[in-house]
Amino acid sequence: SAPQANFTDLQGKQFSLADLKGKPVIVNFWATTCPGCVKEIPSLIDLAHRYKSQDLIIIGVAMDYDPESQVREMVRQKQMNYTIVLDNQSTIARAFGNVSLIPTTFFINKEGKIIRHKLGEMSHDEFTTMVQGMLL
Repeated sequence: SAPQANFTDLQGKQFSLADLKGKPVIVNFWATTCPGCVKEIPSLIDLAHRYKSQDLIIIGVAMDYDPESQVREMVRQKQMNYTIVLDNQSTIARAFGNVSLIPTTFFINKEGKIIRHKLGEMSHDEFTTMVQGMLL
């Protein structure tokens, strides 16, 4: 099962993973200084746009060492259209099993179960295949 994790997005809206049950969720741990993470952003933007009508939720969790100003600037520059949260106290990283290497991505099905955990950069095709499987 996915952990009990609470989030606050960049607009200050609070929510939890439990609130998202019934929807497929991608939780992607990243940082502005991580080349592989930055390379994944266009894929995540595309998925967020393409599968919005099927309730796909994408949460980009910025690591605790990433300054908020840098995160906000990258979101603006790259026009990131999915939910970005800051993990200032590493509570989200700890909830998911002490995530320290990034990018790390978790795929959570509609029942709230983690169906895949991927350490390292994913290609657009890998993301798409996973999402299509989650939507069945």
